[in-house]
Amino acid sequence: MADFTDYESFRPSMQREEVFEWFQRKLNRPAEAFDLYKVAKEFYQLGAYSRALLCLQQYITMPGSALAGRHLLGYCYLNLNETERALREFKKCVKDGYYEDWQLVVELTIEIEEKRREEGPTSNIPIELIE
Repeated sequence: MADFTDYESFRPSMQREEVFEWFQRKLNRPAEAFDLYKVAKEFYQLGAYSRALLCLQQYITMPGSALAGRHLLGYCYLNLNETERALREFKKCVKDGYYEDWQLVVELTIEIEEKRREEGPTSNIPIELIE
């Protein structure tokens, strides 16, 4: 059983290779999708959203990953106040069959549109996010 209690050694600024090296050291084997998802969920529950985000960004590229990982990635972005990125992830979830995210897509689309209107014609929010 791997010991992931040394969370401090997992830095949110790590590159992709460093993430997999960290898991290799902890597991004494190459990381599998489940390993990244498990640790991402633990980081998320601790409120370490940047660390969870880093794990999930790698997780969603791996064979054996599930839509729940992309869903959690969307929530990480939301908790980091990256609404536009969260919306992109939730839209991908819905497109791939995770229909539970429809409500989030609608709410975030409205929120982004309202923000864009408040900011006026100089808004930095890409229009394709709300279409």
